[in-house]
Amino acid sequence: MSGPQLTLSQYFTRDHRNCDAQWAEVEAASEGGGAGNLASVWGRFEQSMRTHMQKEEEVLFPAVEAATGMSGGGPTEVMRSEHNQMRGLLDQMAEAFTRGDHDELLDQGDTLLMLIQQHNQKEEHILYPMCENALDAEWTQIHERLAAYPPIG
Repeated sequence: MSGPQLTLSQYFTRDHRNCDAQWAEVEAASEGGGAGNLASVWGRFEQSMRTHMQKEEEVLFPAVEAATGMSGGGPTEVMRSEHNQMRGLLDQMAEAFTRGDHDELLDQGDTLLMLIQQHNQKEEHILYPMCENALDAEWTQIHERLAAYPPIG
């Protein structure tokens, strides 16, 4: 069996870009007024965001922490904290969507987008390269574990 086609950085960065594209679809659907389409794209975006964070927290972060001996207060702990902030915003957005308050959904989405952009920069330029260095020999096995999660994109 051959290894993964993407590097670790490419894999997780692709998730980021797919989530970004899905948010753009939410914005477009909200402006277009199609409630059915908005429900579909919002659900896909929310699930993708939550799945991406879950993959990092359940697979990537524990693997890099084990490989480096890093725990408590390191970069992965900062990322987990930011994920918690993002989940809080996603929860607020879901409530707004359920109420039919699409303006609030978009307003909270703007806040989430700013947090995501800053977060993704740290992951893509600092954390993922560090993970690639520490986990190169394990990437095939990690990639296989990640395949068990729903696809993003």
